[in-house]
Amino acid sequence: MKSFFRSCLVAFSEYSISPKSSLERKKENCDWVLVWLPIIGLIITVIINRWAVLYPYMCDFQILPAIVGAVVPVVLSGGYHLKGFFKTVDAISSHKSKEEKIRILSTDYHGGYAAITVCSCLLLLAIGFWSEMPIDGIFVIAFSYIISRSLAGISLLTMKHATKSKATAYIPDSKAVRIVQVLTNIGYIIVCIVLMYDIALSFNKPRVCYFSLLGAFLAFVYYCFTAKKNFGGVSEETANYFIVVCEVVIPVLALVAFKSPI
Repeated sequence: MKSFFRSCLVAFSEYSISPKSSLERKKENCDWVLVWLPIIGLIITVIINRWAVLYPYMCDFQILPAIVGAVVPVVLSGGYHLKGFFKTVDAISSHKSKEEKIRILSTDYHGGYAAITVCSCLLLLAIGFWSEMPIDGIFVIAFSYIISRSLAGISLLTMKHATKSKATAYIPDSKAVRIVQVLTNIGYIIVCIVLMYDIALSFNKPRVCYFSLLGAFLAFVYYCFTAKKNFGGVSEETANYFIVVCEVVIPVLALVAFKSPI
């Protein structure tokens, strides 16, 4: 039980803006981190949903709500996932050998490839799509912050690791505990699907839910393929890369569902 709550402190310390914990990053303190990671996504989901309720009364323009929707999740997560995204983009864009790409993942240097991708593409795309998203759609896509983290946790628990990273300490030695954690993350996703469908059905557009889930699935397949092809497996950095990609792809496909005339 102590390990469970210590893992909570480590998870919030590493993956949110909460104060850093003094706990040592040992396996006995980190065994359940991947169960707590989606809970951070839940907090972001609640805040984004409350913002969707309040902003029509506070703002006359679409661009400010869009900027808040795109930036707040980054701020609340302490920008940690972007760090992994930077490293992974740099490694993939280097077009070097697999060994060199893995070496880039383990360094603290962030090159121009990542900066260009984040600033010119990712952030502007996110703001653009958020500015076009109807309020009803925000209540659906807000669950992407839970789904992305649950899928990232499942990948780290079930797939081969390319290199030793901080996430290595998050993998329990016990196979039974790993199975429990995988099933817990699957449970998070199932609850999200039910709630997303119920919300989408309330405004008579269940396809928004279907397209959002399709976006999560495509992002996950792409991530698994990319990680295996470029690094031979997953790592904390590639999982962070997936979280960022997933949280962009889901709103894109949800918006397509909203704008579709069918």
